[in-house]
Amino acid sequence: MSLHLRSTLQRALLLANQTGTAQKAALCNVPPSPKYKPMPDVSKFENNIVTSPYGECEFHDMTMVQKVFESASRWPNKIAMECGITGRKYTYEMMRQLIRRFGSALTRMGYKKDEVFGIISPNIPEFPIVLYGASGAGMPVSLVNPTFTAEEMARQLSAVGATALFGVAPMAETLKQVAGLCPAIRHVILLGPPQEGAVCFQQMAQDSGDLFNETPDINVKEDVFLLPHSSGTSGLPKSVMLTHFNMTSNVMQFLQPGGTNHQFATTNYQDTYVCLLPFFHTYGITIILNTGIQTGAKLVTLPQFDVQSYFKAIDDHKPTAMHIVPPLASLLIQYPGLKLESFSRAHTVFCGAAPLSAQTTVEMLERLNVPNLSFQEGYGLSETSPGIMMSPLGNVKLGSCGSPIPWTRAKIVDLEIGDHALGPYQRGELYAAGPQVMKGYLNNPKATEEMIDEEGWLRTGDVAYYDEGGNFYIVDRLKELIKVKGFQVAPAELEDILASHPAVAEAAVIGIPDEQAGELPRAYVVKKPGMESVSDVEIRAFVDSKVSSHKQIKGGIEFRSAIPKNNMGKILRRILRDQFAEKNK
Repeated sequence: MSLHLRSTLQRALLLANQTGTAQKAALCNVPPSPKYKPMPDVSKFENNIVTSPYGECEFHDMTMVQKVFESASRWPNKIAMECGITGRKYTYEMMRQLIRRFGSALTRMGYKKDEVFGIISPNIPEFPIVLYGASGAGMPVSLVNPTFTAEEMARQLSAVGATALFGVAPMAETLKQVAGLCPAIRHVILLGPPQEGAVCFQQMAQDSGDLFNETPDINVKEDVFLLPHSSGTSGLPKSVMLTHFNMTSNVMQFLQPGGTNHQFATTNYQDTYVCLLPFFHTYGITIILNTGIQTGAKLVTLPQFDVQSYFKAIDDHKPTAMHIVPPLASLLIQYPGLKLESFSRAHTVFCGAAPLSAQTTVEMLERLNVPNLSFQEGYGLSETSPGIMMSPLGNVKLGSCGSPIPWTRAKIVDLEIGDHALGPYQRGELYAAGPQVMKGYLNNPKATEEMIDEEGWLRTGDVAYYDEGGNFYIVDRLKELIKVKGFQVAPAELEDILASHPAVAEAAVIGIPDEQAGELPRAYVVKKPGMESVSDVEIRAFVDSKVSSHKQIKGGIEFRSAIPKNNMGKILRRILRDQFAEKNK
């Protein structure tokens, strides 16, 4: 092992040993051409199906790991990953070496193709080493939110049958608890000093790499690369099966010339991202990590959200592209210590996870005051790898999530009639189809059939419309997921926990608007007879102790005599939302 590589690993150990707050929430120079305005012609609206204005990108049959190694061959000496806190870094060639060694070590430990590998980690430079190393060993990877409770982590990993788990040393006790709840897990791998009951990442990184297979027996259109968690359009969380082809296609779609300002690294240029949004989210994996690595970018990781650290990383590294969610847009507008010169290299601000209003977008662009800075809003789902839509360059469609990306079709389906595609400016449910649409939900064919029809159209559960130019606007959600700071919260999950309280007869949960978080969970509870003295404070404390912060009932609890339901017994959450809106006009 080279001295440089050993030094970097030693610094990684130091961070893992010192970052005591790693379980806190981790948020998950090419000037744009102002002349570029994608305008789909009328012929693309045949049968009211909108196709992409960006042209047809080329796809390939390489695995995700092979694409990473291709980048390492093109830019071996450029910095790939750098910690925004400690400064430890890996070049593309160092990253390739460590991916080979980690994957080889997993094979040496007895892991086989199709066993599931779990990652529960904040954003760290070693994240892609573990992700692609496990994938190179033939293991699909399940990504878990590190702010979850041990019980939540265990539920997700049990559902996918994970047999190995990676995390950082400050989370050791939690991860060992998770492993105790998941008998299938054979090893807990920790970035940090050797300790009893865990395998040391640094020791695995000293493997010879000889068992790593660069031409594995992988069918890119069938074999699963990633297993993110999603609630779909309703119900309890499910594991989404994203193949290598799903994921590589979405990167190629995103990078189609004319669609973005991102460019491939050269001798004198390298895109730079500050990676605050979490890698456990498909936005973080595809739009930031996979796209960045494929273009030879430098990715500066932040393990948790801290305002001072975030802006220090921006000041130190002067990113060329900013990846944000709506709460970060508000922060950029309001932060008093903002240094405009730190944004001087920026060509794009990309926003996803939830819609951003045109007014907020304008305020943010005015505050940053960068000539030719493009704002682009994306739209997608975990089930679509995640990208479906992207707004055009030049800030010409603020408030819209844009048009379908290459090889993607979209239509608006009548909410009453069903399979009837509507024309421009008519609201209905958004359906999408393309190579990025998931293989299905793991071990859940019924939910898959409900989500994807026989012709490959995926129901998004969102109410939208499109204009005469084929630009889409998201206006409401049919699906009942609650979005808290861009993170999904399934009402059914909270309702199950509420129902387990001894005083609760039945419960319903909705999302209510919140200026900072986007939405907050609010519960409606019917008490059991004789339990009238139990307070909302007691019930909220019961729920909050069992879930992570963004799932807590911060929108309040209201006691009722009954929960509105239809004749099939399904909770009518829309009635509760309408009643809340009317009461709070």
